[in-house]
Amino acid sequence: MPDIKIDSRGVHKLLKGLKPHKATGPDMVPARLLKDFADEFSTILTRLFQSSLDGSRIPSDWRKAAIVPIYKKGDKHKASNYRPVSLTSISCKLLEHIIHSNIMDHYEHLDILTDKQHGFRSKRSCETQLILTIQELASTLSVGEQVDVILLDFSKAFDKVPHTRLLNKLEYYGVRGNINYWISDFLISRTQQVVLEGTASSTADVLSGVPQGTVLGPLLFLSFINDMPEVTTSDIRLFADDSLLYRRITSTRDSDTLQQDLAALEKWETTWQMAFNPEKCTVIHVTNRRKPRITKYQLHGHTLEREESSKYLGITISQDLKWNIHVNNVTSKANRSLGFIRRNLRGCRPSVKEAAYNAIVRPTLEYAASVWTQYTNQQITSIERVQRRAARFVTNNYRDYIPGAVTGMIAHLGWESLATRRAKSRLTMMFKITHGLVDIPHEQHLVAGDRRTRGNNQFREIATSEDAYKYSFYPRTIRQWNKLPTDITAIPSLEGFKATLDRLPADHPAFTI
Repeated sequence: MPDIKIDSRGVHKLLKGLKPHKATGPDMVPARLLKDFADEFSTILTRLFQSSLDGSRIPSDWRKAAIVPIYKKGDKHKASNYRPVSLTSISCKLLEHIIHSNIMDHYEHLDILTDKQHGFRSKRSCETQLILTIQELASTLSVGEQVDVILLDFSKAFDKVPHTRLLNKLEYYGVRGNINYWISDFLISRTQQVVLEGTASSTADVLSGVPQGTVLGPLLFLSFINDMPEVTTSDIRLFADDSLLYRRITSTRDSDTLQQDLAALEKWETTWQMAFNPEKCTVIHVTNRRKPRITKYQLHGHTLEREESSKYLGITISQDLKWNIHVNNVTSKANRSLGFIRRNLRGCRPSVKEAAYNAIVRPTLEYAASVWTQYTNQQITSIERVQRRAARFVTNNYRDYIPGAVTGMIAHLGWESLATRRAKSRLTMMFKITHGLVDIPHEQHLVAGDRRTRGNNQFREIATSEDAYKYSFYPRTIRQWNKLPTDITAIPSLEGFKATLDRLPADHPAFTI
């Protein structure tokens, strides 16, 4: 990897792109000052950044972090009920952006990062990871087989990364010379202190881990665990430190192999001074069989707890891949949020109530909805019921209970049904996949149909009688996609595609599958 040369035009662009209200770090240099005087600061910071890189040294203020505790829930007197947010120097973050960009270019050019990792990576997200994972699990159910899924839990993963071993891995991946030395200086002698309502605690030294609240921290962590999939023969998926290990089970030999992979991961964590938390690691036997093959897997001598459902990246995966539990969870959470805004915004204008619903309630019902597609009337009705309650709240109409009244309120508000919105979301994701806007392997699923009869932008439909697979992302969305006119699927831009979808009627066949 070549040395980095700082360009003043690039620094100026970063300065102008700062959010003016971004929280100030311990060096007390605010974002608004840097942004408003970008012309003056760009030259100064260019020299400072280049000098810092060439000498592999950083200013002492760049090593400091102010920890602001954000209350989550529960007893306010317990520290565990607060989420720590680290504030670091904004100037340092600008240089980190430049270094991050150069390291990622190097990694992508040499294809260094494992394809199993979807966290903190361009064109990847929780949704892309979940689409691939659920697709694989559902395809196993479609042939009547079983998959054993182990959800692995790291113990304070970001805080445990040993600096010397991290630097050695960076060296191995080609991050050498001044950049490696700069990162070394960036990691050592760091301090942090808690700041609450203007009062600061004493400082504490940070002896290990990747710095929280920094731009480089996530990339350094990805670099450190990048070789973890290499020690297993079973499938593994990573989203930062959220790890999923799974294998198709057809015999005791497969179960034994999965246990051997757990042993290999034990060895890996010991070598690299990381730690799994066996008490929080769980097993799901994904199958439709009445009598699944039960295996007691162990990690560090602890038998992993078997569960019928477990949460992964924000969705609840059940052993039969049906979404009843997840739908119950998200509708309960959405109803609680709706109750909160009803209590606090009762006297507000309808526009304020609607904005609160759109910002707080509806996202809960739509997070990664392309993954957990509902197909039973009960599931669909349960979700739509939340929006119907919201319509009464926004219009302040709790008296009109004649048939069709709420439907009229929703029409008056101009709201689409949530089912239609989910259909559009799936089609939009399909567009992104086919146009390379997201990084999801799709060649196995997206096979061109018979062009003589199906048009130029349609795909061969995937036949299956298993509901979990039939309504998983690719089989269902292909059926939807093929219902679109070819002049829509041929639209080259995402904005144009979405705008055209919005002009289609709600009862269009592409939205009702």
